[in-house]
Amino acid sequence: MLRQAYDGTSYEREARSADAVNVHIDRLLWNVVMCGTPDALYRVVSNYTDGFQSRIIVAKTPDNTFTPLSDNMHVMNERQRNRIIQIAHLLPLLTGEVVLPKLENKGREWLEQIRLETMKNDDKVKARQRFRICPTTMRLMTCIMLCKVLETLIQKHGFNGAEKQLKESPDLWKGMLVKMQTPTMLNVFDVLADYQLDNALYFFRSRIEEAFSSKDYCCQSAWDRCRRGKNDSIFERLDVTFTFEQAEQQSVAVKGASATHESVKQMLKNWKRQGLISVLPDRHYQKVSPTI
Repeated sequence: MLRQAYDGTSYEREARSADAVNVHIDRLLWNVVMCGTPDALYRVVSNYTDGFQSRIIVAKTPDNTFTPLSDNMHVMNERQRNRIIQIAHLLPLLTGEVVLPKLENKGREWLEQIRLETMKNDDKVKARQRFRICPTTMRLMTCIMLCKVLETLIQKHGFNGAEKQLKESPDLWKGMLVKMQTPTMLNVFDVLADYQLDNALYFFRSRIEEAFSSKDYCCQSAWDRCRRGKNDSIFERLDVTFTFEQAEQQSVAVKGASATHESVKQMLKNWKRQGLISVLPDRHYQKVSPTI
């Protein structure tokens, strides 16, 4: 019974036998690789507002539409296969916690770079997606650096020697991992993050836009309404928290001389009844929903 990786809730289900207990997977602990068409991808990824997208990486296979047939396909040699097996064997020996400040700073720099880019063209989807891509890239970078640490130990001491070193000095890898945060290694972060962001937008942009603008996500009240006119423009111009005077100023800016003290009071009363705003203890108003 595979669960989505972010879902750590309890099952609330009683097993009738000892064997049945084994199907209760508390959390998804494996990397699942799927190769398929976009249609298959959309069957797996159907929710675009939860945390699942911060647990997946989407890659595109090269377009071979006009590529000639060839028998000279790239395959790993024996040495490469053995090295992967050796590193996979040693990875379970690396347990504990390590703080990687340079990697964290790199992630923050990338987030800020994308934020500034998206502000120029008001690309909310890309701006939102950067928060999902960054933690995934941090995990990828950590895995790559851990593998590099083990490769370094194997090259220096051999496979058996590397295993012996890790067992005799359980914290040896921690210092090596911190030193692995070189400028060359950290440059890989940008490559991985940009590639993931491009693919996420390529496959999911329109679906993300629809999901975040849907009534189900916005949690609209029973007083559902559509955009009608000037009052909606006034609502959009106001900050999340505003005063009566500010609402009156925006009303004059939008309606001109037709805006009166009483009409503003009635407008705020309607907004409150429709669940669009709430009244704070200091008599300020606060938007329940940022948009109408």
